[in-house]
Amino acid sequence: MPKFCNECGYKFDKEYKFCPECGTKISSSKNSKNKNQESKNLVESAEKTLNPKIIYGILIGGIAVIAIIILTSGLLDSTAVDTSLTTQNQVQSNSNSGVNLNNMQMINDLEVKVKQDPQDYNSLLQLAHLKNDSGLFDAAIQNYKTYLDKNPKDADARVDMGVCYFNLRDYTNAIKEMETALKYDPKHQIAHLNLGVVNLAAGNIDKSKEWLKKAYDLNPTSEVGKKAEQLLNNH
Repeated sequence: MPKFCNECGYKFDKEYKFCPECGTKISSSKNSKNKNQESKNLVESAEKTLNPKIIYGILIGGIAVIAIIILTSGLLDSTAVDTSLTTQNQVQSNSNSGVNLNNMQMINDLEVKVKQDPQDYNSLLQLAHLKNDSGLFDAAIQNYKTYLDKNPKDADARVDMGVCYFNLRDYTNAIKEMETALKYDPKHQIAHLNLGVVNLAAGNIDKSKEWLKKAYDLNPTSEVGKKAEQLLNNH
């Protein structure tokens, strides 16, 4: 039986958690409009990763509150879906993160796929990445945790979960997960860089310098190494 989105009126036949047309959460209860509006507000308020300009401002002017807002691009690097690298995003991508209708459609499809086969961990990880990229950090963390329960040595996924914690300003858990990732992959350069940034945001200046120096030493000529050098030069 066809269903309609209470927000935009879009007609669809499949079971969706979010409307493919407007991204509003689908609800069958009589309070669906209110729930849809709450979901819409949550999506619209989803935060993005840090803009490097904010980091430079902190380095030059001192530690300040790091504003993570919509329309800023990310400083913290993370793994992602459909990347040209083996497991990681292009370093310091200039593209904006955030919710878009294509991502919402893919999230809907992956939610159904994972529900049908809970042991499809590749789809589960892809779902976590998409939610992370869309600013749905709490939901992404839950997917990462489920994935890491079965794949605890996946350093890339653990660093990505740390990025989610960082964007929720939970610096303690962000540092914990990234340091755990280094136990499995001691030369994970992005983890070193991100630990420098997280410690900087948390006000741990000396610790931040240590991590940035290690990130640079691992590969001074890489994009990550160059970014670490830039941050060190601004201390």
